[in-house]
Amino acid sequence: MPVITVTGLIGSGVIEVGPRLSDKLGIDHVDRTVLAEAARKIGVTEQDVAERTERPPGLGDRVAGFVKNVLERSALAGGGADPYFGGGVDALLVREYRDFPEESHGSGALDDENLLKVTSAVIHEIAASGNVVIAGRGSNVLLRDVPNTLHVALIASFDARVKRIAERERLLTEEAEKYVQENDRARLAYFKRFFDIDPQDVAHYHQSLNTDLLTIDQATDIIIASSRALD
Repeated sequence: MPVITVTGLIGSGVIEVGPRLSDKLGIDHVDRTVLAEAARKIGVTEQDVAERTERPPGLGDRVAGFVKNVLERSALAGGGADPYFGGGVDALLVREYRDFPEESHGSGALDDENLLKVTSAVIHEIAASGNVVIAGRGSNVLLRDVPNTLHVALIASFDARVKRIAERERLLTEEAEKYVQENDRARLAYFKRFFDIDPQDVAHYHQSLNTDLLTIDQATDIIIASSRALD
């Protein structure tokens, strides 16, 4: 089964499609939430987790191991960076686009180039074994040259996205509009800053699906069919 990356503007359905793909295909799903869980587990070995909980290590435990291994073998995380994720690695991996700092600075912080190198290494570690859906994080760009990797973009109208966000976040319409606009601007700035691309350019994806015209389940089924054809 190939690796699948799914990305899109906030409210376009990425949060809903990722878990459905994971469930239907029986593969892992890595998003900002999983990466945040991994961040909390840096420094805890899989053996420690298994002994403490009497269960096999979960996805968050394994991703934590990937991140820890990348940081330990990379001189890029030196210079006083916190091993919890390094001085700034959490920003690319965990934070929402709207919460991303405008520049890397401060004691122990990685500069943009090195920050991107460490993040790329983490994403490649996650994708290396296959059988995973990766949501956002620039994964379609970072993995663009990796064979058997399907890159999917989800799109939707502004009004549809505002409606989804208002329902999901329990916001008034005006609040949801502002939330969506802030995230849209921040996402464009993020991709320009780190990848020098427009994330809405269809050239960066195998397929682009409109969730105004497709239900979440229909979009999921189309992605599954495409992944099987690619595989």
